[in-house]
Amino acid sequence: MEECAMTRETRSALALVVILAVFFQLIFIFADTRDTPDKIARQFASLYYKLDPAMTNLLCENLSSDDENVVESYIHKAGMEARERGLDVSYLRLQLYNVRTHMLKRDDNSAMIRITGEMKRGINPVFAYVGKLFFLGKTYPLDQTVNVIKENGKWKVCQGFFSASET
Repeated sequence: MEECAMTRETRSALALVVILAVFFQLIFIFADTRDTPDKIARQFASLYYKLDPAMTNLLCENLSSDDENVVESYIHKAGMEARERGLDVSYLRLQLYNVRTHMLKRDDNSAMIRITGEMKRGINPVFAYVGKLFFLGKTYPLDQTVNVIKENGKWKVCQGFFSASET
């Protein structure tokens, strides 16, 4: 008597493929959540150009624990500059595209990373993506070198974004 279209061997092979796919997916998820210097540099750059105060969490202790908070100072300065130009602070936000990181130097506790890419005005996310799709708005180059150090088991940005006048 003829069995259904799926034989026992076919079902076993299909079950093996599904199990392997789930296994590899879990490995990839774990690998993506790993804390690496280039990942932190990329995240920080995105938050920095979006004027997001959450960048404080990615700063090293000697920048984040100063008497004067460099992040608040930077955002306040950007807001003042925007108001002087008659704009809202959201106009100064930039969305990053085609971001690449290049490890220039690395040891166990520090790394020097070069971040390259493009930036467009990111007044709101929809404006940035529509502008990119229809080639609207000016594109600005991004070329930044960042020093990242390991503090308490986590990578933190320590130099490269805030000028001496802001620190």
